[in-house]
Amino acid sequence: MPTLAGAEPQVQQVFVASNRLPRKVEQSIFFGQQLGDVRDPTLRFGRVDLSVPPAHTTGQIEWPGSAVPDPQKHFIVSASVGYQNAEAFVAALDQHGAPGEEVVLFVHGFNINNAEAIYRLGQVAVDYDARVPVIAFSWPSAGSPRGYAYDRDSVMFSRDGLETLLTALDQGGHGVLVVAHSMGSQLVMETLRQMSISGNRAALANVTGVALISPDIDEDVFVRQASRIKPFPRPFTLLVSERDRVLELSAFLTGKPTRLGSIDDPARLGRLPVQVIDLTDMKGGARGGHLTAFTAPEAIRLLKDMSGSPGG
Repeated sequence: MPTLAGAEPQVQQVFVASNRLPRKVEQSIFFGQQLGDVRDPTLRFGRVDLSVPPAHTTGQIEWPGSAVPDPQKHFIVSASVGYQNAEAFVAALDQHGAPGEEVVLFVHGFNINNAEAIYRLGQVAVDYDARVPVIAFSWPSAGSPRGYAYDRDSVMFSRDGLETLLTALDQGGHGVLVVAHSMGSQLVMETLRQMSISGNRAALANVTGVALISPDIDEDVFVRQASRIKPFPRPFTLLVSERDRVLELSAFLTGKPTRLGSIDDPARLGRLPVQVIDLTDMKGGARGGHLTAFTAPEAIRLLKDMSGSPGG
C-alpha cells in the first residue's frame, strides 16, 4: 500500500562499495551515480541518500523517467558523499548506526547499472523496514541484456573486491547479513569459497546469514561451492520460483534444463543446511518472476513475517 501523500519524503541512506570505474577520471573517490560498466581493481566507497516519495508504493521504484524529478512523486538522490578508504567507510557506518551493529550487504544481479543497484536497495530497505545500515556492492555489470558473458566474467573479476569489503566489515566489528540476487549469488558463493580456501575464516565466520534470491547458478556448481565453504553461514536461504522467465533464458544459454533459482526438488542439494522458500505461487510484482521477492507485496509481507526486518 502507498503511504499517505502530503507527508515529508523519507530519506533512506544507502552505503556503496564499488569496483566500477567512474565515467570521469577526476572522480577519484566517489561518484554519486556516475559509475559505469568498466571494471576497475580499485574499490571505492561512498554513501547515497535517497529521498523516497511519501506516496511510495510497496514493491516499486518511482523513477522520474522523463519527468522533472519531484520529491513528492519520485525517488531522488538528495545527497552523496565519498570516503577515502575502507577504514573511513566503516567509521561512517558507525556514525550512522550503532558501532558494531549488523549490516545488510546487497549484491545485485545481471543487467544492472549502478543507479539501479542503489535505487533497488533503497526500495527494498524501505519496504522491509530495515533498521540497520544497508550496503550495496555495485560490481561492473554491463547493464545490458546482451551482456551476459561480460557480466559472468565481471563476477569472477569482482571476487577480491567483495572479499576486501567483507574483511573490512569484520575488522570494524560489523556482522554481515548477505543478500544476493540472480548472478550476484554466483559472486557471493565464489567469494565465500575463496575466503574459506585461503584461510580468511574470521571474516567468513562474521557472515551472520546468507539469502540467495533467484540464484543464477548451476545446481551442481552450487553444491561443490558449498562443500568448500567452512564455516558455512547459517541461516542460509534460497528463494526460488519455477516461473522465473529470466532463469529459463539463462538455463537455455548454459545448456541445462534449470538453474538453482528454479529448483523444484531441494533433495537434489543433498544434506546442505539450506532453507528453500518457494515463491512460485506469489502473485503480483514485476513480470517474469525474477524480481518477485523485491516487487510483489504478497512476497514482501511473507518474508517480513518470517524473518522480521533485515537485521531488525
